Amino acid sequence: MRTRSTKSGARFSRRAFTLAELMVAMSVGLVLAGTAMVLLLISATEQRNGFADASVEERAYILEDKITTCVRSASCNQGFTPNYGSGLYDGNGNFMGYQTISLSYLTNGAYIMASISYNSTTGQVIYTPNVTAPSTQFIWMSNTPSAVLTELCFNTSLNMDTSQNNSLVNVIFQMNDNGFSQQNPSDNPASIYRNFSVQMRNDN
Repeated sequence: MRTRSTKSGARFSRRAFTLAELMVAMSVGLVLAGTAMVLLLISATEQRNGFADASVEERAYILEDKITTCVRSASCNQGFTPNYGSGLYDGNGNFMGYQTISLSYLTNGAYIMASISYNSTTGQVIYTPNVTAPSTQFIWMSNTPSAVLTELCFNTSLNMDTSQNNSLVNVIFQMNDNGFSQQNPSDNPASIYRNFSVQMRNDN
C-alpha cells in the first residue's frame, strides 16, 4: 500500500492594529504609567516625611539629654546665673527666658563656672565647661538642612511661696525640619516643642 503524503502550508493571517485599537492601548498605557508615577511620588513624599520626622526627633532627643545631664550635675547651692542681656521675649512682649546661663560645679573643694549659650542666628548650642578657659567648647547643636533650632531659653522656677528657685531650671526649645519635608509649616508634624524642668544636684 502506498501512503500518500500531503504537505499543507500553514497559512497565517497577519494584519496591523487599527487606529481605534492603537488609541485604546495607548490610553491604557498612559493610565498605568500615570498610576505608577503617582504611587512613586507618594512613596517618595512619605519617605521624605519619615526622614524629616526621625531626624528632628533624634536631634531633639540628643539636645534634651545633653542639657538635662549638664544641668542635673550642676550645683544646687549655687543655682544658675542668667546672662541678663540674653533675655528672650515673644511677639507680644512677654518674657520667655534667657538664651545664655552660667552653672557652677564643685570640683576639689572649689566651684568652676560653666555656661550654656544659644545663638539664634546659627542655631548653635555651645557648652563651655570652664568660662575662664573659653577656648574649650562643645557644640551640642547646629542647624542643618533637615533640622533647625528656632528657640532655646532657660528660666527659673517658683517655690511654693512664689519666690524664685534658681536650682530648678525650666527649659524650652523648638525645632523643625527647615522645610525639608515640604509640609505645611502651620501643622508640620516634624515641628517639635519641648518644655521640661531639671533639678540641680544637692552638693551639701
